[in-house]
Amino acid sequence: SIIYLSRAFYFIFGFVFFLFAVTLVRDTIWVLIDAIRRVSVDNMKEAQLLHKANIITIIFSLMVCIYAVYEAEKESQIKNYTIASTKVKEPTKIVMMSDLHIDADVSKEYVRKIVNRVNALNPDAVVLVGDIVDNTTYYLFNQMEELKKLNAKYGVYVTLGNHEFYNRPMEWVIKYGSLNFNILNNYGMRLGETGIYIAGIPDINAAIQTKMKIKFQDSLVKSKEGDYVILLSHTPKLAEGVTSKNVDLQLSGHTHGGQIYPFHYFTKQANNGMLAGFYKPEGVNLYISRGTRYWGPSMRLFAPSEITVFNLEPQK
Repeated sequence: SIIYLSRAFYFIFGFVFFLFAVTLVRDTIWVLIDAIRRVSVDNMKEAQLLHKANIITIIFSLMVCIYAVYEAEKESQIKNYTIASTKVKEPTKIVMMSDLHIDADVSKEYVRKIVNRVNALNPDAVVLVGDIVDNTTYYLFNQMEELKKLNAKYGVYVTLGNHEFYNRPMEWVIKYGSLNFNILNNYGMRLGETGIYIAGIPDINAAIQTKMKIKFQDSLVKSKEGDYVILLSHTPKLAEGVTSKNVDLQLSGHTHGGQIYPFHYFTKQANNGMLAGFYKPEGVNLYISRGTRYWGPSMRLFAPSEITVFNLEPQK
């Protein structure tokens, strides 16, 4: 019952936000039109017309909210990208998920469904780029029992996001280890003889706040010259020392693609003009996922969730 009450309050929160945004836009347009018509301030808002406008605004906002809930709850898009490089020795499929935000209100059946979809892609490696959970290990035992069924030839690789830091990060390091996930906390590993090396660092912002050091160079210790280096870093920000010479592709999440329009604009500003998709900050190839689930209100608007597949191939 607490779970349903929580979701109801989140829905109300989302509805109030939409209602405010729509009302603000409506009133701005209304004032501009009346100003152009040179209508006096006293006559700008006719009571009867305003009453109808308010009803329309409420109905429209409610419809948008219902659509946003549908967008959030439907299956994530599977996005495919092919990247060719002379550094890659053999075709390798890497499946990326981020921002699952698994909490106590997420059923084990929901997690099982996502795991089955990923396993059906037959990945060589699965990377979980932070904010996978949104509670402590105690409350998420059943969900983690499903998540550990992720299956990939070279295993599952995980790095910490800011929400792991909010929920006892060292407990999650131990828990992920018990699930046989490879924890890339300032650490890295090679994928067999593919020529691909996966490195990982903890969330930059959260690490700074908790005085945990980001040691990007340590994450490259086991790499070899000529490796195709993929860096997992939850926040789309370049860590000190990251350049196009030592990182071929950085995978990040955190932004949710704005999740709910028009938060896109604020999210983009907060992340140096980056929101979702491919970017090249300081020449570094960076991909930002919109996330596989959502946080807060079960709503997404013009920011569909995703499971991302990178098909790495040798360049002839």
